[in-house]
Amino acid sequence: MSDGGTPTFGLWYDFRQQRPFTRDYASFYAECLEEISEGERLGLTDVWLSEHHFVDDGYLPSPLVVAAAIAAHTTTMRIGTNILLLPMHHPLRVAEDAAVVDLISGGRFTLGVGQGYVQHEFEVLGFNRRNRPSLFEEGIEVIRQAFETGRTGYEGKRWSFDDLPFEPRPVGKLPIYAGAFVDPAIDRAARLADGFLASAGGGEFGETYRKVREALERHGRAEEDFPYIASGVAFVHEDAGRAREIVGPAITYQRTRYAEWGTDREKLRPAPISEEELPWDRYLVGTPDEVADGLISLYREAPYDHFCFWGRLPGVTHEQALENIRLFTTEVAPKVREAVGA
Repeated sequence: MSDGGTPTFGLWYDFRQQRPFTRDYASFYAECLEEISEGERLGLTDVWLSEHHFVDDGYLPSPLVVAAAIAAHTTTMRIGTNILLLPMHHPLRVAEDAAVVDLISGGRFTLGVGQGYVQHEFEVLGFNRRNRPSLFEEGIEVIRQAFETGRTGYEGKRWSFDDLPFEPRPVGKLPIYAGAFVDPAIDRAARLADGFLASAGGGEFGETYRKVREALERHGRAEEDFPYIASGVAFVHEDAGRAREIVGPAITYQRTRYAEWGTDREKLRPAPISEEELPWDRYLVGTPDEVADGLISLYREAPYDHFCFWGRLPGVTHEQALENIRLFTTEVAPKVREAVGA
């Protein structure tokens, strides 16, 4: 993922709109695809897609469908999921769709997976949330075996399949990355995956990096062959105060919704988060120099191979998103690459 020892940069999308909606979904999707194409034109190397289900803000439920659409709109950009909620899917269907996206894109797809956590998603989709670790682990095994052998035969605790042909397959190796927060999941990712997806906005970024490296050593894996992908908020404006004005409401909305989804129905729902409560030090929001300095500090804390940022935070306009992408690629990324490369 890195380019000559310096990090690369990309976009991250969840295709959600903050209520009340001001645009129809078709127009909103078209705008996001235009932003992604502009990011590719300006040199961003990757675009990543997130997944959630059954919420009122339109959070993307079908990342592999959108990945195929992006493949048709781009020519060089890698396309990945960050993350696909693997324990909520039939692993052979994930393998089939991922293989098709990879073929359509000319081998540009990365399958990033995680365990999920939202109670109502597991219940409605018919999977037992308590089985997340085994569903996750067996899911990766099923997918990788199908890609590598062209057969479906598998016998496990959660999944068992007759030995049938699996086609079409990716032309080359389709990498499988994993995201994780807690120690057992980090260890599982280091053991099973081809790379790690880390959140830069949740705190303890350097600590997670250390844990991943220790887990790789435990499992006899080379860290240079295991990309470390950072993801978070990066919003650039020539006026730092204006940058916060634009994205403050979006970040508070985002954090509030994630907290709500992570609270089971029998527990007390958390109060909405206010802008005054935001830990602004976790977000890269400000002038080009401020955002670049933040990314340089983040790299020194945990030398990421790639950093992706939200291309369209909920409530940010199409024009604001495009301007952020342009400022980031022309004024932020070069400074970061020069500083950490030196």
